[in-house]
Amino acid sequence: MGIQGTLTDMSVADLIQLNCQDRRTARLTIDNDGQQAVIWFKNGNIVHASLGSLDGEEVIYRILTWQHGKFDNEIDKEAPVTTVTRSWKSILLEGVKRLDEQSTEISQSKLDQMEVIPMATKKKGDLLAETLAELLQSSNDIDGAAVVGIDGLVYSINVPVGGLDETLVGAVGAAALGISKRSTEQLKRGAFTQTLVQADKGNIFVSQVDPETLFVALTGQGINLGMVFAEVRSTVTKLREIL
Repeated sequence: MGIQGTLTDMSVADLIQLNCQDRRTARLTIDNDGQQAVIWFKNGNIVHASLGSLDGEEVIYRILTWQHGKFDNEIDKEAPVTTVTRSWKSILLEGVKRLDEQSTEISQSKLDQMEVIPMATKKKGDLLAETLAELLQSSNDIDGAAVVGIDGLVYSINVPVGGLDETLVGAVGAAALGISKRSTEQLKRGAFTQTLVQADKGNIFVSQVDPETLFVALTGQGINLGMVFAEVRSTVTKLREIL
């Protein structure tokens, strides 16, 4: 049994992670504005992808930008050929990197039209970084934090030196939003605000700052959950004032 829906419910990255983390053998078909892309999975690995005459990894990089359309995820569907051998995590990380590079390719003419916006953007980035630094300095439980877009783009991050990959933090935050938002809607719990993921080595808090932005906080084991929830709420309030 598969699932169907739209890309407003789950993004392309969410769907890929869902199939891979659940180690599924499946066929994911996505229709977007007259284009149809198909991704095949085998035991949780991407093995083939096609979009018109294009096959392989490049298909995935192209459709990660799709924000509208319908999908049909069918279980136990075998791929006709193998065109992808790279791990799904490295593909998503490369995809996020490419999206980040594309977003910075702004023409000089547009910069001229923006006038004071570059300075305002720089100031906002500084304020985000200062807020995260103050949180980590004052908290006894939170040891990593980030402000990310709902597409996984990292706006500001503060994690231990030599620790987590920044793009991975953004991708995981976006994925958690997609799954949580879909769950709250299906179970009629209202609009998503926050989710907590607990594991044997620590916890991940993901909170919605505004419709386009998330706050991600990381902790270790044995924390005071009530205190962390309070710190997260306070930080989200400060971020809303900045954004």
